[in-house]
Amino acid sequence: MGRYVRLVIILVLTMILLLSSLTPVVSQTVSAINIGGNPSYGIYYDGKMYVVLQGASKLAVVQDNSVVSTYNLPSYSGAVPFRIAAGGGLLYVVYQKGPVIRLTPNGQEVGVVNISHIGKYPAVCYADGYLIVTASYGNTVWFIKNLSTEKVNVMPGPQALAYDNYTNVVYVGAYQSNLIYGISLSNFKIVDNFTINDTTVDAMAFVPPDILAIATYEQQVEFVNLTDHKIIGVATFISGGINGYSQMIYDPADHYVVLSLAHNGDEVAFINYSGDVKYLITVGQSPNGVVYDPQNHYVYVMDYGSNQVSYFPSLGVTPSSVNTGVSFTFYYIIIGVVVAILVVIGVVLWLRSRN
Repeated sequence: MGRYVRLVIILVLTMILLLSSLTPVVSQTVSAINIGGNPSYGIYYDGKMYVVLQGASKLAVVQDNSVVSTYNLPSYSGAVPFRIAAGGGLLYVVYQKGPVIRLTPNGQEVGVVNISHIGKYPAVCYADGYLIVTASYGNTVWFIKNLSTEKVNVMPGPQALAYDNYTNVVYVGAYQSNLIYGISLSNFKIVDNFTINDTTVDAMAFVPPDILAIATYEQQVEFVNLTDHKIIGVATFISGGINGYSQMIYDPADHYVVLSLAHNGDEVAFINYSGDVKYLITVGQSPNGVVYDPQNHYVYVMDYGSNQVSYFPSLGVTPSSVNTGVSFTFYYIIIGVVVAILVVIGVVLWLRSRN
């Protein structure tokens, strides 16, 4: 029976390892706004949330968890509205393979900017008075303010941006590159550069005061200390989910980053800067954009595939409404499988001992 004891020990250790690798699943109440039109990305601005309805070429305005207005967006041949930024009293809608349009908050178009080689995966943000857009099929980052434009050459395929408001530097990541560039908004020069472990950057977020979170196609989120460029944490998603439509933001209420997993069980992940995936929350189908509302401290997720916007309280401000216990479904399955294997092995060894 010594062999049986050894097998029992091995299986028990395996079970412990599997259990320790499981991620807690929060029992969180998730509500939904049936918005239609394949929502892609959104932005919170001046007390309202503006959502791009990519499939309908419209812009929806959400306030108090209801759609209060919807505006038609202009059509361009071969182009569809994609991402959105806001600042300086205007909204900026970036089209895939198309222009950037300027809108007033009531949906009136006031200008168009054409970006060379903007491609299918442009990133956009608004910082220090500048609209910042990447040419995802080229190698430039555009900085637009009023009628003036600055361009900075970077690595090919830039498709991720994150703004460090502590140093006034915008960081750029790219497709099929492990390079990260930091561009100063004071002089439009590259003032920082470093490499990460993985080779394709999908989304980034700045974590105050000095950490950059970088989500990659290799299904990892690397947390880099911007002071010394050391990687201080890595989160890994074994079954995938991070792709060109994922978005990552910083949630100041709980100090986690929130990442949409567009092709992995329709979930968003809450990750701390040590690389621990603290929680997974199930939302609608194909979650793309993620927005944090600083007024009501809710997180909003644009569910492209189910034509809705999911929303729920930030985990950092409503601990009483959140059951942070682990979902034991997987535990029971694993324990049951291990017990069944042990029984079978025990029966086989007992029968052999009688022969």
